[in-house]
Amino acid sequence: MFDMLKVGRNIVKLRGAAGLTQMGLADKLGISYQAVSNWERGASMPDISKLPELGEIFNVSIEEILEEGRGTAILTSVLENATEDYLHQHEVSAIEILEVAPLLKTEQIEEVFEHVKANVPMGDLVALAPFLSDEVLDECARKVIEIGPISNLVALAPFLSEEVLDECARKVIEIGPIGDLVALAPFLSEEVLGECARKAFTEKDAGTLLQLAPFLNQEVLDECASRLYAK
Repeated sequence: MFDMLKVGRNIVKLRGAAGLTQMGLADKLGISYQAVSNWERGASMPDISKLPELGEIFNVSIEEILEEGRGTAILTSVLENATEDYLHQHEVSAIEILEVAPLLKTEQIEEVFEHVKANVPMGDLVALAPFLSDEVLDECARKVIEIGPISNLVALAPFLSEEVLDECARKVIEIGPIGDLVALAPFLSEEVLGECARKAFTEKDAGTLLQLAPFLNQEVLDECASRLYAK
């Protein structure tokens, strides 16, 4: 992430060199002076759309407003509509995307993410999840399931659609082990949880059935109980 205090100090210095008050800078940008004050105190960052304007007002590069680094270079390429060219010439990591993510729109983040998503570690994907669309995250989830156990999705589950989680869970119901679904139970639909419970019952997996019980609806619980007493 960018050091907001450092960025704030840079803006204070550049504003002073330009002979502007906070109100004067705010007027030029069409924003409130409170917004400028928040930047300078390190309480918030300038919106990405304001960075080129700040550069023109101060007659400096975006790097001088923020700080030199790969994150700033990515941000500059987005602002200059040169993202594709930059990504063809430079390798970008998920950590570098995360650095600029709070300043970018979802579609801008995903344009960069598209170039790294095949090799993003799960921890980095989880960190980026709040900045990515449901469609992109669901696509990533399906690929995760293709190469590893469903337990890899637990940390990502809060950001995924119920539809894709159910889809992934049904694959586990088919091939097992059914116990792998317990950690995902809070995120699955009642229908799929019922399927899990029936599979656990059929496989005589009492431990998994017991762990699933708090997430099952009364109808499924009654069904399992009836089948148990029928034996």
